[in-house]
Amino acid sequence: MKNQWLKVVNMNLVGASFDSLPPIDLPFRFFISGILFPIVLAILIVLSGEEPWLSRWHPTMLAITHGFTLGFLGCVMMGALLQILPVVGGISFPKVRLVASYSHIFHLLGTLNLILAFIFPKPLFVISSIVFLFFGFVLYSSAALWAVFNTKSKSVTISGIRLAILLLIVTVVLGLFMQLRALGINLIGLDKIYTDIHAFWGLFGWISLLIIAVSFQVIPMFHVAPNFPAWLSNHLPSLMALVLMLLVTTPLINNLMDELVAILLVLQCLYCITLLIVMSRRKRKIPDTTINYWQLAALSFLLLSCFYFVPKQYINHSFYQELIAPKEELLFAAVFIYFYLVSVLQGMLLKILPFLSYTHLQQRCLMNFSALQFLPNMHEILTKQHANILFVLHCFSGLLLIFTILYPKLYWLLAALLFVEFSFLLAISLKVIRIYQVCSTKIIKQSEIDN
Repeated sequence: MKNQWLKVVNMNLVGASFDSLPPIDLPFRFFISGILFPIVLAILIVLSGEEPWLSRWHPTMLAITHGFTLGFLGCVMMGALLQILPVVGGISFPKVRLVASYSHIFHLLGTLNLILAFIFPKPLFVISSIVFLFFGFVLYSSAALWAVFNTKSKSVTISGIRLAILLLIVTVVLGLFMQLRALGINLIGLDKIYTDIHAFWGLFGWISLLIIAVSFQVIPMFHVAPNFPAWLSNHLPSLMALVLMLLVTTPLINNLMDELVAILLVLQCLYCITLLIVMSRRKRKIPDTTINYWQLAALSFLLLSCFYFVPKQYINHSFYQELIAPKEELLFAAVFIYFYLVSVLQGMLLKILPFLSYTHLQQRCLMNFSALQFLPNMHEILTKQHANILFVLHCFSGLLLIFTILYPKLYWLLAALLFVEFSFLLAISLKVIRIYQVCSTKIIKQSEIDN
């Protein structure tokens, strides 16, 4: 009676499997941990003042950047992948509870120590960050690789996930090499170009490529949209991976860096344009905050790329030279990370949290149909009003981030808005968990009564 799955969510579940889902507490612990990082970073921003906003190389700015990338983005993607692989590949991580539990602990300790190592470059923090991140990623990526290479699925999503995990491994290795410099162990030289390569591999190779691969499945599934064109889904991930691999040669052939970055941006723009077209053709065109997040992300990246490719002589010279040019790299990174990557993952959380809760509760009811009376409506788990409020907060905090980079005196206002936004997201997430626990308890009690 209360089975609202198809009626409320109306998803295209062709090719999806729900037989190998891991326990729901495993992805949830990654999600909650990830949400806590921006809250901690908001406090760090307040305590640090204006100085970090003057350069992308400032130690505190590096700490903030890695807090978002490893902390928020990393945790959310690692938690999501635990659930995505069973759905699209029909296979779970081996020893999933062991792998998820220990990789989660190692990742948290490693990321926190890395943030401290940037701010207080003491050997204890540096060594701890290297050790914990190394073991965390080795454990997680090994299990993920085992899963994606042992699944029988031949989908483009699985192929893209394989590439993303392989690129993650190289990103982590390069990052660890750079951390070893702080201990006097220099294996790759001091050229800052390695930092750029590390950033491109992490942002475009691991996170963005994984988002692209997953979107090939979740956009049609969650939003009743047509499939992405075969020419794009079959070739785009491989082309992006190829360009990223060529970037490694740039320390030897420096004049290729700009051309390869331009190609990478064009490929990403191609995806964003296709994404907007696919979503515009969805069959169920009702208001959906997650769609707003996808559109915001795609349009933001397209605008960012336009600014990158527009010849600078067409931009007001004094405005560009005095305000934009000194912080151009920081602005590009901030817009890409916050308006594109964070937007997508925050929007996906608004779908994943209720979807996981409903799916796990529904499976508990399959052996006892009388327990279906305790199955909540999808919109009871996470309301549209809360999702809309979060989206508005995210847009304002993103704009304030740009203004803070240009006018660092606004740092305290940015910190306040970040704290409010992610505290609200935390409250929403905890409410979802509470509803799941309450309904799960009722279902279990009903099953005990019936048996």
